[in-house]
Amino acid sequence: MMLQLWRDGALIAVLAMSILPGCAPLPKVEYRDGYFRHLHHPRYSFRVPDGWRQATISDYPSLGFNRRLFQTLDEAERSVFLQRAELEMQGRDSVLISSQGAWIQVGSEVGPGGWYSLRDRPGFGLSEREQQAVWQRFSTGLIQNAPPADRPKLSLESMELADYGENRVLRLRFRSDIKRGSMHWTVLGFYGSSGMVTVAHVGVPEDRDEGIAGLEVIAQSFRFR
Repeated sequence: MMLQLWRDGALIAVLAMSILPGCAPLPKVEYRDGYFRHLHHPRYSFRVPDGWRQATISDYPSLGFNRRLFQTLDEAERSVFLQRAELEMQGRDSVLISSQGAWIQVGSEVGPGGWYSLRDRPGFGLSEREQQAVWQRFSTGLIQNAPPADRPKLSLESMELADYGENRVLRLRFRSDIKRGSMHWTVLGFYGSSGMVTVAHVGVPEDRDEGIAGLEVIAQSFRFR
């Protein structure tokens, strides 16, 4: 049953990876003809939404939730902040930024989970108990791995299963209150025979849903290869 999916923590690890600092080298990827392609296992692709582009470390101050913060930092503090941000970005498969400063980051892990064998079962969902178990482990991991001086206060908003084309996806929305403000995250978990992929979106302080249409484009076009 569903609890088997995360008995070894695989789901939680992949979800958390989408918004936690990473240190792995950048996987072999390509951006071509309007698509992002991950060329190593798990092989997958998705369409890069209109108005979005591949982000670089120089874009980090332009992220909506960073703009106000960077105005308060001196040169040394900015350097430290960007060094940490660069390590985070190196641990992602893809990082995209919209023209308005919204952010989407993508991470993956090799190896099928119990979810893949259940993906075609119609009407399969999560019980309240299972949702509580997932959220407890997920939120605990995020808090424990956050900087000691800026532990987030997390609030689950929703957790559900959603169908995007041939994929049945775990969709999780939550709020993270940190020094930079209240960040509203939407995380999608994709599961295939070769591995698991998470796609995480955060908007801007003025509009939590800025760029959410881009996340939908990625979800609808996402394919394991």
